[in-house]
Amino acid sequence: MAILTLPVLSCTQTVEPEGYGYVDIDVRLDRNAEDIEFDAVSSDVSVKSTGESSPIALAIYRSGSDEPVEVIEDCASVLEPLKLKTGHYKAVATCGESLSEGSAAAFDSPFYSDTETFVIKNGVSETLDMTLVLDAVKVTTKFSEEIRENFKSYVLTVSNGVSELVFSNLDGTVDRDGYFAVTGTLEWSLALTNNDGEVYETLTGSYEEVKPKQHYAISFRMAEKQPEGGAVISIVVDDSMTEKVHDILLDFSVKDKPEISASFSLDSPLSFHTGDAAEKILYVNLKHPATSVLISHDDEGLAAAGLPEEIELVNASEEILSSLAGLGITAPAVTEEVLNPEIDLTGFFSTLPAGTYGFEVFVQNNAEGELLQEISFEVKPVVETLTANAWARFAYLSGRWLTEDQPEGLGFQYRTGDEEWTNLDADVTVNAEAKTFEAELHGLAAGTQYEYRAVTAAFRENQPVQFTTETEDVLHNMGFDQWYMDGKAPMPNASADYMIWDSANPGSASFGIVPTTQETSHLAVTGENKSAAKLTTLSVPIVGLAAGNIYTGRFEGTVGGIIPSGAALDWGVPFSSRPLALKGFYDYTPKTVNQGSYNDMSGKTDIGQIQIMLTDWDQPSRIDTSEGTFVDVENDGHIIAYASLDLGQTDGYQPFTLELEYRDRTRTPKYIVIVAAASKYGDYFTGGVDSTLYLDEFSFVYDPAELGYK
Repeated sequence: MAILTLPVLSCTQTVEPEGYGYVDIDVRLDRNAEDIEFDAVSSDVSVKSTGESSPIALAIYRSGSDEPVEVIEDCASVLEPLKLKTGHYKAVATCGESLSEGSAAAFDSPFYSDTETFVIKNGVSETLDMTLVLDAVKVTTKFSEEIRENFKSYVLTVSNGVSELVFSNLDGTVDRDGYFAVTGTLEWSLALTNNDGEVYETLTGSYEEVKPKQHYAISFRMAEKQPEGGAVISIVVDDSMTEKVHDILLDFSVKDKPEISASFSLDSPLSFHTGDAAEKILYVNLKHPATSVLISHDDEGLAAAGLPEEIELVNASEEILSSLAGLGITAPAVTEEVLNPEIDLTGFFSTLPAGTYGFEVFVQNNAEGELLQEISFEVKPVVETLTANAWARFAYLSGRWLTEDQPEGLGFQYRTGDEEWTNLDADVTVNAEAKTFEAELHGLAAGTQYEYRAVTAAFRENQPVQFTTETEDVLHNMGFDQWYMDGKAPMPNASADYMIWDSANPGSASFGIVPTTQETSHLAVTGENKSAAKLTTLSVPIVGLAAGNIYTGRFEGTVGGIIPSGAALDWGVPFSSRPLALKGFYDYTPKTVNQGSYNDMSGKTDIGQIQIMLTDWDQPSRIDTSEGTFVDVENDGHIIAYASLDLGQTDGYQPFTLELEYRDRTRTPKYIVIVAAASKYGDYFTGGVDSTLYLDEFSFVYDPAELGYK
């Protein structure tokens, strides 16, 4: 035990002025060892002395400060007690180089530390005892004389997951002490080469719950396992350090062990794509006749493919071999004369679906040599199915190929429920750079669950992806058959409970001006309780013009005082489906523009308009005609789809189909806006008085076939 004790302050010490005191620090580096009972199989491990230690350094910090008030590089140089101001302190004593400051592992570099707190009182002398303990994990090795005599190379590599040390007889490191930063685990591997140059399979092991101050003494020997009993355990550094003794038996008594090799690497899991017909053969090398060549597994995937849980090839019957051949496995019956049997798995492996698999081959000869070879492999799909972008009556299907080259026959299959798979007869678009392919699936039913999978000419994905088509949502009163009166203003809804459609009527009706009205005689489709919407551009005193209009949203009121200069309204009502088009009927009689001159329209024939847009706004869009605040149709990034139709003179009702142009086919809308006006520029008080637009029987188109798309 190395002990450094500073002189203790005597009773005759002169008291310094108020505000100071003294501390006498007794610093010890403790390497005591104590034997304790430990359940092990060897007791021949000795603990080597670490020899002379590095100087003990001391740093003293005032409480709450990261800057030391005293730094002593070698406590042996301090011969007097330390004089400090009154207050609370922390002392940190260290010996050696911390593994956390450099490499996380090092030879012959123990690091000891201790931290204590103390208080300095005015005129009082204190004594502080500090015992430094190992702040690392120690590893030593021991190889028996038999190993040293029979092997020209024995190399042990130990790692804590961050750094590693190599204990080798080739460079003398085998007898050195290794120290590791504590990470909770230690892993080791042992490589052996005998005097004849034969390299043995690497042995591996690991230890969990590794803690500071533990000593792992790993010993290796070639002998029969000794009876279990007590082992010598050294308490290293202080009496809380426990030495872990691990005696590992190496049995090389059988020189002629069977060997297994393969047409593929056995050092790592095998990986190949489904349908891969590349050669996959196991080669068994027997120097003595076999007593067992057993293939076994407990793999659900292999069982599903028909492989029995156990197959013994030694003296296997023709029935067994024929059964294996039916699975695609070619193997001989192993007899005394067959010392190099081959097990050809090529055909069987090529039929397996994508997944991970594993089995074992156990080989034993009549000289008691045996070998257990574990074989794990992954069958990867040739293509994988990606997420579908499902609309109401069709869906965009996508897949990706995982092979180096593009497979032939890229496509998709689909079905509902447990029906048979249907091949998609559609053009496939390929992105060779991204290795993806897409196709459109038409003819679907709305609000229905389907599943689909990517396929090639030779492969069918076994992990299909489900999707559900959207519903074909509609808006209330799209035929304009239902109206109610809100005071003097006719409203195109069944009642105030259905505020889907609105117009400027609420703002102008109180002045006796009603540009939007219910039409019951001039209809596109006649029948009981049928009606249409009539939009008329009217002259308004002082203001000048009120264009007949109708829109999805809500009129919020006029703005500009007693004489309104405009109106405020909210465009848009909640809607989450994705129609392809808006269709209906209109009849338009325009007049010459005689009010306003916006866009140089004065004296020209008026223009009617129908617009539709789908957006993902978080709320309706506020329109203020007095300030010229409108939707920026060209630049609003929240507009997912848009279409507009300018209207000219008709001779009676005309059908129209306004096909939406989708700017983004992946986003889902939150709002829909449909706007129609008898004068396109009525918001700017420009139009022809008495221009009249009739609208009837609006509806949405969801099926691409209705638009002529296949």
